[in-house]
Amino acid sequence: MKYFGTDGIRGTYGDVEISEPFFNALGKAVAEYVCENSPENKFIVVGGDTRASTDCLKNAFIQGVQDGGVKCRDVGVLPTPALAYAVLHTSAYLGAMITASHNPYTDNGIKFFNSQALKVEDDVQLAFEEKLEKFYLPNPSYVKCEFQPRQINTGEFAVEEYAKKMSGIFPANFLKGVKIAIDMANGATSKISSAVFKMYGAEVFEKSSSPDGMNINNGVGSQHPEEISAFCKEVGADVGFAHDGDGDRVVVVDENASVLEGEEVLYLIADDAQNRGVLKGNAIVTTLQSNMGLDDCLAKKGIAVHRSGIGDRLVMRMMLENNCNIGGENSGHFIFSEISPCGDGLAAALSVLSVMVCSGKKLSQLRGGVVMYPCKSKALKVERKTPIEETNTLKNAIEQCQQKLGSEGRLLVRYSGTEKKIRLLVEGKNIDLVDECMLILEKGVENDLQ
Repeated sequence: MKYFGTDGIRGTYGDVEISEPFFNALGKAVAEYVCENSPENKFIVVGGDTRASTDCLKNAFIQGVQDGGVKCRDVGVLPTPALAYAVLHTSAYLGAMITASHNPYTDNGIKFFNSQALKVEDDVQLAFEEKLEKFYLPNPSYVKCEFQPRQINTGEFAVEEYAKKMSGIFPANFLKGVKIAIDMANGATSKISSAVFKMYGAEVFEKSSSPDGMNINNGVGSQHPEEISAFCKEVGADVGFAHDGDGDRVVVVDENASVLEGEEVLYLIADDAQNRGVLKGNAIVTTLQSNMGLDDCLAKKGIAVHRSGIGDRLVMRMMLENNCNIGGENSGHFIFSEISPCGDGLAAALSVLSVMVCSGKKLSQLRGGVVMYPCKSKALKVERKTPIEETNTLKNAIEQCQQKLGSEGRLLVRYSGTEKKIRLLVEGKNIDLVDECMLILEKGVENDLQ
């Protein structure tokens, strides 16, 4: 596809696809799609995160939707999982979230949800693109907006409806006596996650919860776990959590200020669910990115692991196919289908807290169930994204490394869906062999793509 990547559209504000004229045309394209496919329910909901450019882009998109004859409700600033909930709560046909997730404030984007609050499939995104062509005309006189820091408040829907939902999932006051440190990345979860923890009786220490449009993900949040580690230690918390800008992921830190790998979080929650007899399909879903150590350790518990492509959209699709209720990515996206059909950082945090409280143990005592394989990963800039099967040196390098690793390792080579980069991952039981294979792959990238 020309504009849509692995998770909607994303880029730098002011570029063609992240501009007000483009978003207005996209709104008209979406409206036409809705009118053709749901004439009886021409209604969508739209929200966004705390970036300075979100309001301008959202207003342009909404105007396009309304010009196309479709009703639209702006639910304000809210986390992505709250937008998914808004789709269900309002019986909307589609939901649109204006966000660039963990990217800096200079970026923005949009992702869509269907009437079941699932991220839309590629055929829908392709339909949007095809319709977009007749509505969008390049505007050489377009000038992007200039922004200054300003106070940004979380919207009413997140404060009331989403927080109410999340505060009613676990037993009342189950967090009484628990000290929680929370870094909200100056993003869409600001004043939301901390409020929900307090509703459950926790003592909460907040940081990075004063968004001004330009400080989202700025050296804080899930992309900078060292911040929540230091803060957790400073306030003497029992556990720490760090969200990304739109709140669909979370990083977890134990009471010793040590960051848990995403695989450790998945293992912890899956093991607990199996012990309580609530793990559907006796399996979980994760992505090709997750460490093989997770598979080995869960297998000892009799729990199977299904692997999907990268992205929580693909994780959820495979969860449905295999009747699983738990899935996630090692990047911090965790899905609990009985709570939300997409990644929800707050739901993941509450699930970890539930395991801690029910066991009566500290997080440092509960972790360690996963023995990770040695792993190396790199993201290299490329000049071109030649299909990997059409490369010469890189293709041969991949085949050579696969032979070397055999059944005791794996590698993953893929282009970034949002950046001009290629991502390399090599994993195996032998660290020297992992290092050797990474060098071979890097040489292939250098010869063919740089």
